[in-house]
Amino acid sequence: MKLPLFVLLSCALAVLLAAAGCSQSVQTPVTPVPTTATPVPTTIATPVPTTPTPVPTTVAPPLPLPTTIRDTPLLFTISAPAGYVGTTIRATTSDYSIIYKTTIYNPAASGANNTVDDNSGNYLELADSLTIFSYSSSYSVDQNIRTRIRDSGAVSNESTVTYHGITYTRFDVTSDPYSGTPGETVIFVGNKGSANENGYLPTLIYTLTPNGVLNQATYENMVSSFQYYPSRNFETVPGIETSRPSFYQ
Repeated sequence: MKLPLFVLLSCALAVLLAAAGCSQSVQTPVTPVPTTATPVPTTIATPVPTTPTPVPTTVAPPLPLPTTIRDTPLLFTISAPAGYVGTTIRATTSDYSIIYKTTIYNPAASGANNTVDDNSGNYLELADSLTIFSYSSSYSVDQNIRTRIRDSGAVSNESTVTYHGITYTRFDVTSDPYSGTPGETVIFVGNKGSANENGYLPTLIYTLTPNGVLNQATYENMVSSFQYYPSRNFETVPGIETSRPSFYQ
């Protein structure tokens, strides 16, 4: 009788344990959420150009040339700025050829008299002035001058220009071919075929000086205004006559 009771109790206990196990809730596994961070875009600064904007260069206009200067014996006129005058002297040369030097200048310029009255026959620089050499065309002076300038080694440019029927060989030089003094100098050598009726041919020279009043455009206008006239009607040509110191004629 004891054995069956034990068996019954064991079965009852097993049933109770099974019921208790069935009452447990089933836990569903949780899927983890990815924790990868969203990348923040990196901003790259665009470099600002450091090249300065070029400032436009203003070219000074040429000065007006209201003054006409004339030389009766040499039969020429040339235009010049207000207040300018002309002085013509006779210069000596080694070959005894006739040469006249006319300086178109401002009489108020410092040292003007010493330069204007120099009768060496060589070009001397005077700030804000233009020099005209009148040579006798009976000699090959024009060719000799061109050769001398070319041989100086200072020529940066050579060209041909014609103004008022006079053909020139134009030389741009980096220094005075006569003295060797540094300075941008421009020389216009008239060709022999352009001599006037009295047998003179011109050579015009100017030098650009630092802080000068006359700029290159003004000088170029002065050169292009130079012209010869026939003697028969020169008396009617208006202008201020060049001075001619008696001791230099």
